[in-house]
Amino acid sequence: LDGSHGRKLLLEAVDLDHPERKQGKGKGGAEKAPPPASEEDDDEDEEDERERLREERKREKREKKHKASSGEGKGKSHHGHHHHSHHRDDEEDDHKHKPSHSKKKHKIDHDDDDDDEGAYGGTTHSGVIEGLLMMLTSPDPTEKAKAAAALCNICSETDENRELVVQQGGLPSLIDMLVNPSPEVPFMQSAAAACICNLAANVNSKEYIADSGALKVLVDVLSSDNQAAGAQAAGALWSLCVDNDSNKQRVADAGAIIPLIALLNSVDTFAQSQSAGALSECSIRNDTNKRLISEHGAIVPLVKMLNSSDLSVQRLASCALCNVCANHEGNKRQARLVGALPVLVRLISASQVPEVLSPVAGAICNLSMKCPENKAEFVQLGAVPILQQLVASPIPSLHGNALAALEQLEDA
Repeated sequence: LDGSHGRKLLLEAVDLDHPERKQGKGKGGAEKAPPPASEEDDDEDEEDERERLREERKREKREKKHKASSGEGKGKSHHGHHHHSHHRDDEEDDHKHKPSHSKKKHKIDHDDDDDDEGAYGGTTHSGVIEGLLMMLTSPDPTEKAKAAAALCNICSETDENRELVVQQGGLPSLIDMLVNPSPEVPFMQSAAAACICNLAANVNSKEYIADSGALKVLVDVLSSDNQAAGAQAAGALWSLCVDNDSNKQRVADAGAIIPLIALLNSVDTFAQSQSAGALSECSIRNDTNKRLISEHGAIVPLVKMLNSSDLSVQRLASCALCNVCANHEGNKRQARLVGALPVLVRLISASQVPEVLSPVAGAICNLSMKCPENKAEFVQLGAVPILQQLVASPIPSLHGNALAALEQLEDA
């Protein structure tokens, strides 16, 4: 998780498209959400202003393209890929592997612009956010839920929008939607939790959100019968923990570990991946959480998830094993006893997906470090020649993790 995972929701009546967020979609075929209310009644002026802003954005994009084609300026990095990092964990030599969400941009067909960015591809006019925040307080539950979904999308890519929603008081309404969902709108809790997930991607808001009461409410949703909302709540807890050691402990203290582990056994792959991501993040630099995660039985379902046909599940289960076993002798032993090692070697030999191979190599590294029994088994299973091939990868994360794992096994 690179701290900005850009969660987008799919609602049937709203022209959004995100194949990984189907759990959050509405089933009632409700009408498309009306435009946000303006503080003034002059709708024509507001429409003129929106049109002017659209034209300015188009002109700026054309100018940027012209500069790029003439070699001027520096290109922006796009995050339409999985970002992995491998660092030293704590003060020892194990690697920390930070899983990421797939971050894809999707268009909303709002005008004839054929540019690559959608309506919510960048910073949104503050009046739009203000209008959506007003909709969050509407007595109409469908309108509230659609406003939460729209805010979720608006906050998927820019910190400025995330901060604006928090600063203008959007959080209490989102929390209220989690506490008091409408039975008429099944996607209400999912939309609210997903929106909080994106708000928490802003490093400056993480502790504020945790202090707001959202933490306990998210754990309650996680433990509820609404599995779709529970999966989104797991994602929000994951987001709160990224690069925030205090929240990692607070999430555990709020009782999230056991329901997160229960979600690993879901038949829904999105729920599995979100819970694995949250457990993975909670375990980084936190030995207490590592112990709790293993004691409550997470390692067995994580190993089972390595055999999933879903690439996100494979990737995030590998990340979780990598981090849960880092610097923890007991967890390394337990992983070996439940049969994790041959499954990891089989996956690293069969997969051709770098986003999966990188965390698998990281897991082999961490499971081998300071554990002679695991090293010997990995060598016997034939991991060394496979890692030797992967070291040649031009992808930095895969090259680095494969090299680190190889160094461990060559010492065996």
